[in-house]
Amino acid sequence: MLHALDTGSYVEPSNLLVRDYMQQWLDTMRGQVSPKSHERYEEIVNGFIAPALGSHKLTRLMPGHIQAAYSDWEKGGRRDGKGGGLSARTRLHIHRILNSALKAAVKIQILARNPAEAVNAPKPTRKDISALDAAQSVQLLTAIRQTRMYVPVLLALATGMRRGEIMALRWKHVDFDKKAVRVVESLEQTRKGLRFKPPKNDKVRVVSLPAYAVEELQRHKADQTEAFLKLGIALDGNTLVYSHYDGSPILPNSLTHQFRRFVRNMKNFPAICFHDLRHTHATELLRSGIHPKVAQERLGHSSISVTFDIYSHVTETMQADAAAKIDAVLRGVG
Repeated sequence: MLHALDTGSYVEPSNLLVRDYMQQWLDTMRGQVSPKSHERYEEIVNGFIAPALGSHKLTRLMPGHIQAAYSDWEKGGRRDGKGGGLSARTRLHIHRILNSALKAAVKIQILARNPAEAVNAPKPTRKDISALDAAQSVQLLTAIRQTRMYVPVLLALATGMRRGEIMALRWKHVDFDKKAVRVVESLEQTRKGLRFKPPKNDKVRVVSLPAYAVEELQRHKADQTEAFLKLGIALDGNTLVYSHYDGSPILPNSLTHQFRRFVRNMKNFPAICFHDLRHTHATELLRSGIHPKVAQERLGHSSISVTFDIYSHVTETMQADAAAKIDAVLRGVG
C-alpha cells in the first residue's frame, strides 16, 4: 500500500459493484458511439456481463472470475432457444466491451489494474464468404427485376455499397453524366427509429457506375417520377432513390427480410443474405484483376489491409495467377 501511495497507483477500496459501474460506463458512452452501437453495448452488458460478473465488487474483480465466465459462455448461454454455447465472435465482442469499460475505470482511477487484460481473448474463426458467380448474379437480377427490390440489389451488385448506404442514396448524389454515385450518407435502424448518419469510417466516396446500372437507374427515375406525380409529389434532388411510394425511407431490416425470403423461394439458388451481394461485387473485382486499392476505395474500407483480410480467399487465387505469369516469363527467357 505504501508503494502504491508512493507511485500514485493506490485506489481507495470501494463497494461499487461491477453491474453498477457498467451502467455508469454505458451512460458515459452514450453520445460517443452511434445509437445502434450503444444498443448493442446495452444488450451485452445487461444480457451477459451484469448477470455473470455484476455481483462482484469492482476492485475485487479478478482475471479468474472473467475466465470462468468466458468458459461458461462457451458451454452455454445462447438466448435464442437453440441451446449450446455462445459463438467465439460473440464472446470476443463481450470481451472487447468489458475490456474497454475496465480500461476506462483504470483511467479515472477507480480501479488499479484491468483484470480483463490478463485473460486471453476468444479467437473466432473467420467464416467463409458467400459470393455469387456471374451467372448467378444474372439469374438473381432477372428473377427479382419485377419487384421493388430490384434497384437495391442492382446497386449492391454494381457498386458494392452497404445496405444502409443504398437506402440513404438520394438522386442529387447520382451523376448520370459522370456515371457515378457519391456515398455521403447511411440509413441506420435502431429501436428509436431511423436516422441518417455518415457512412462507415466517415469515408465519403465516389463510386463509378457500369453503363448498365446507369441505364436502369435512368429508367427507374422516370418510373418513380411518374408514380410521384400521380400522388401529387414532386421528385427532387433530396428524394431517395429507393423509398416507399410516398418517398419515405424504407426500414433496412425490412429489405433484409424480404430479400432472404425471396432467395429462399428461388430453386437451386444459394441461400445468401443481402450483404453477400457486396461480397459478390468485391470478389468479382479482385478476380477480374482490378487493383485491390481500387476495390478498397469502392468498398469504403478504412485501409487496403482490411480488404486483403476479408477477401483473403480471393487473393490466394491471385497469388497462384501471379506465379503462373512469372513462370511464363521465366520460361520465355529460357
